Amino acid sequence: METLAGLLDATVTRFPAREALAYAPHGEVTARRTWGELAAESRRAAARLRAAGAGRGTRVALLCSNRPEWLPIAFGAARLGAILVPLSTLWTRDELAYALAHADVELLIMLPGFLKHDYLASLAGIEAPLLRSVALLDGSAPGTTCWDDLPAAHDASDPAVSPRDPAVVFFTSGTTAQAKAVVHSHGALTTSARRIADCLGLGPDDAWWGHMPLFWSGGFVMGALAQVAAGGRIVLQEVVETGASLALLEREGCTVMLGWHQAAPLLEHPDFPRRRLRLKKGSGGTHPLATRLLGPDHVSVGMYGMTETATCITCARWDDPEPIRTGTFGRPLAGMELRIVDPETRTPVAAGESGEILVRGPTLMEGYLKVPRAETFDADGFFPTGDLGYLDDAGCLHFASRLKDVIKTAGVNVAASEVEEALARHPAVRAAHVVGVPDPVRGENVAAFVVLAPGAAAAAEELRDFCRASLASYKVPRHVFVVEDTALPRTGTGKVEKAALRRAAAARLAG
Repeated sequence: METLAGLLDATVTRFPAREALAYAPHGEVTARRTWGELAAESRRAAARLRAAGAGRGTRVALLCSNRPEWLPIAFGAARLGAILVPLSTLWTRDELAYALAHADVELLIMLPGFLKHDYLASLAGIEAPLLRSVALLDGSAPGTTCWDDLPAAHDASDPAVSPRDPAVVFFTSGTTAQAKAVVHSHGALTTSARRIADCLGLGPDDAWWGHMPLFWSGGFVMGALAQVAAGGRIVLQEVVETGASLALLEREGCTVMLGWHQAAPLLEHPDFPRRRLRLKKGSGGTHPLATRLLGPDHVSVGMYGMTETATCITCARWDDPEPIRTGTFGRPLAGMELRIVDPETRTPVAAGESGEILVRGPTLMEGYLKVPRAETFDADGFFPTGDLGYLDDAGCLHFASRLKDVIKTAGVNVAASEVEEALARHPAVRAAHVVGVPDPVRGENVAAFVVLAPGAAAAAEELRDFCRASLASYKVPRHVFVVEDTALPRTGTGKVEKAALRRAAAARLAG
């Protein structure tokens, strides 16, 4: 096992002058970095973080889009033994406030704003008890420090950091209304990065199209860290504009595709037929659009995992036979143990029989921040994923469905309860029931069945607008159905039957 800084420095030793990063904010590359330059910038970032008061164990939040500063700051925090807390650029003020307080953030590094978000305005009035310093990556504002004004002279006496030390706190939606804070060690992240690079067949000549946000575990671990492990290139794009993205993919020779919600827009763009793309590798083995986008000779793979396991638990290999790569989610990775159990009795099921997936191994999270381990892991240290699946005779995983009330839309988890609570705050709403409805591009879309209070009136678009004030855009229901309470399907005990609601939503959209 190794630390994050150790992972980067090992690649710098091998390829100091090779290009590590290209930054294309809207599709045109405006900055490039070699591995040596990226490491030097991480040391300067460590010096600036130290000057701002960060040290071993300090929670450092980063609110930043896919810009060149992101990775140096992340690795800079790692060099100090500080704990990085990536914040979503999609979040509203309430979501930012919760994360800053729950993670006990002491130092916040941020953009003043991005796209339609004014983060400085959002920060005003937020109560984060331990937050003592804010550094702006662009510009200046009262009560903040300019990041570039912090002294960057590197002190060689970095503290000793262990692979077992906590490195990152990722926020992810679970079955609770509030996002859960997943704590990962250096060793879990670097182990995952090296295993993913191996399974995808990544090497120095590969380039990842980095349109996935780095604040997600998928973007940081599967994308950026796997490329660091392989010595490949990271082509960061801040804002995806499909035509410009196709041109970028061709010019930069990107070979790795992760984050498949962009597949359909690329294929549907009129420029797609004339672009000569080199995309062949990635996570899309089981995706229905993989062959159209990557070509019939692609070597993308099926994989299964989540933020709690530093992404992959199981993964096919790039050199596996095609039926395994595209028809399964691969075998458990080295050191990962899977149990398939009956969701009610918790006893192991027979081979080939579907049950809840439990996992234990070296990339499993340390736990949820401020949640007792006994509430998260079973007595043997296994983590119940809340997903159903089975292992075939070859030991490959097949995913069946979700037990947890979580919707996965465009690669992001959305807790149904969080959306339900947001809708319930509308004065006209008596009750809201949220489900995922299948979508060929995004996997699932958020759909809400809303029961209005007696005598109240509210149109679907009004309810969507109401949600936008407190929820990130990807959590806002794509579909809102205003129904009578008597129309809701219920179980024998009177509970709303979510499976029947999902079928009803699909039927309404199909009609």
